[in-house]
Amino acid sequence: MNAADLIKYDLKPVAKVRIEDRKLLIEISDSDSADREECIYAFLIGGRVARIGSSKAPLRGRLRNYERDITNALNGKYLPTPEEEAQKWSRLLPSGTFGEIYARQGAEVRTPVGVFRAYMDEERILIGRLFKEEPPDRILNRCKYR
Repeated sequence: MNAADLIKYDLKPVAKVRIEDRKLLIEISDSDSADREECIYAFLIGGRVARIGSSKAPLRGRLRNYERDITNALNGKYLPTPEEEAQKWSRLLPSGTFGEIYARQGAEVRTPVGVFRAYMDEERILIGRLFKEEPPDRILNRCKYR
C-alpha cells in the first residue's frame, strides 16, 4: 500500500513524522484535520504504509500519544509500546528521514439504527489489506484483526 492508495481512499497528508535523538516527533501541517474526531490515519514511511489506525477523539491527541509512547519505548520504557515495536520504528524511520501521516474523518453511513461514522470498520478493512500486501517486518500494527 502506497501514497496513491491512500489518496484513492480519500486520505490526505496531515503531518510529517521523524525520529531525532531517540524521540518520535510529529509536525502537524493540517490543523483542521488534526482537530477532527472519528478519523482513520496511516503512517507512510519509505513510500509504503507502515501503520493504520483510528481515533475516536481528535486526531491531534492520538498523534501526541504516539510521540510520548514511541519516545518512551525508544528510551527503554516499553509500556504500552513493546521493545520489538520500538526497534521496528527505529529501523523503518532512521535518523534524517521523514515519514508522512495521512488521515481523514471516517465516512458517514446511514443504517436502520441511525447515522454514524464507520471509521473503525474502515480501519479494520485497511489493516486487513495492509497485512495482505506488506511483509510483516514492515508493519507497525501488532494485530491484523483489530
